Amino acid sequence: MEQPTNIYTYALLDCSAHEHAHHELITRFTETQWRSLFDGTPEAHLVSAAPILIAASREHTSLLEWLEKLEQTSPSVSWISSLYALPALAPMLTRRMQCEINDGQKVVLRFYDPRILLGLPSALTAQQKRFFFAPVRSWIALEPRRQERYAVDIEPANASDISRYAFTPISLTLTQRDQLMYFDKENLYDSIISHWRETCPSDIAGIRPNMLREVAIAAVARANSYGLTDATAQQLFAGLMMTVSPSFDDNLDVKHYLTASDVPPVERLSMMIRELSSEAWEHITANKRMDALFELPAAQESRLA
Repeated sequence: MEQPTNIYTYALLDCSAHEHAHHELITRFTETQWRSLFDGTPEAHLVSAAPILIAASREHTSLLEWLEKLEQTSPSVSWISSLYALPALAPMLTRRMQCEINDGQKVVLRFYDPRILLGLPSALTAQQKRFFFAPVRSWIALEPRRQERYAVDIEPANASDISRYAFTPISLTLTQRDQLMYFDKENLYDSIISHWRETCPSDIAGIRPNMLREVAIAAVARANSYGLTDATAQQLFAGLMMTVSPSFDDNLDVKHYLTASDVPPVERLSMMIRELSSEAWEHITANKRMDALFELPAAQESRLA
């Protein structure tokens, strides 16, 4: 069979990183072709928060300028060239979101986040890597801290690599999962810091960026120690540390909510905020310890000693 000779260029945009990106795409660039990677999945209706594959030819300068602005605003855009036209490539990438972790649990591999994408080559086995990148010729993303674009080193996939994973999700070992979770945590720390800058700039005034990151790391570690592993709950915990008191979880009433075994961890902070008495909040602010900004859980401190 003769191989296609056209090279198509695309941008993969994570719309969830930008509140109005999908609306702008469909209203400002009405002639642009695109496909949601959520098509054919249970999340198909969430198109405004979907990863979207956009045909992005070099001639469409206004579209490229818009995408580059989004890329600078938040890690959310990567750049692809492929031999496959849009209707063929999009479902291939959708299938690559399917992933299994050790216990067989199905999870979404969020490679449409550039930080996860750039971590994939070192996390996947050689065979997994060849399969995963088989539909593309090049894949480039901006590394946000260095503010430089990096290209994924892509090796041609052979038929056995492709057939092995064609209908079976990639299965990650615990080591691979932990490696990718590192990039997820980096994403979470960035999100917490951005949230602080938007919602409480006066509270973080004077804290140097590297120190601010240490505070975010400590906040996530403390939240984890209470079983708060959901990113939304961890961000809320970090927000309370910064806006109410770095040591708010010293309070016995707060600890009661944070350790309530009969309440799902994701609901504990919301319940606490609704039900905690005004006297308890006053006690928390009156006994504020600023050194707790950098305080890790006791068990983790002993491991680091």
